[in-house]
Amino acid sequence: MNNPYDYALPVQELIDRYRQLYSGAVYDVLEGLGFPHQALAVDVKPVVPSWVLAGPAFTIKGIPDPTGDEKLRARRIELFAAMKETGVPLVDVRDCSFDEQAAHYGEMNATVGASCGVIGAVVDGGSRDTRFLIERDFPIFCRYLTPVEALRRWSYYDWQTTVALRGALTATVTVSPGDFVFGDIDGVVIVPRDVVVEVLERTEALITEENETRGEFESGADPVQVYRKHGRL
Repeated sequence: MNNPYDYALPVQELIDRYRQLYSGAVYDVLEGLGFPHQALAVDVKPVVPSWVLAGPAFTIKGIPDPTGDEKLRARRIELFAAMKETGVPLVDVRDCSFDEQAAHYGEMNATVGASCGVIGAVVDGGSRDTRFLIERDFPIFCRYLTPVEALRRWSYYDWQTTVALRGALTATVTVSPGDFVFGDIDGVVIVPRDVVVEVLERTEALITEENETRGEFESGADPVQVYRKHGRL
């Protein structure tokens, strides 16, 4: 299997450049390229509005688990080892199997994950230990906050496989290892791996054009002429 984290540009450069963008522009470029269904559900938002998250996806599938089976939970060691072995910064992306009972992420996940290269998480479910996550400025995007522990309610099932998170325009959005995650206050969009660099470059060009257009409007130029010149707002 090819390395899903081998892009045409270094991963850290991609992260740094994507972090200068905003989700609306990334979405517009994706839609223009024929990918209109890449936005996650509207309730998947950052716990802190100012958080911006960008990076390649490390995918996790979890399932309801009322038994808390020791063998299943013991696989966490394998999970964290797999994260570390990628050798790149990662976004922990969690498909929680539509569970709405518990917190599927928390401060200890962040602590262990960070030691394995994780720089943030997108959770189609709940998170907790929020005060500690905010104090360490560890960006979490999730659907809800709750104090309820996941033990004997939900557990890891598989990872580094294609998962499905709730979508804004479709029931679900698929996420595969190496897809690029971008999130800000407006929500989260998933950039398919094969177009990560193209979307970045097109979005940068779009934002440059927007800045030029904005400058012309603010300069006092005839707004009708500015609109005719650029043809897009």
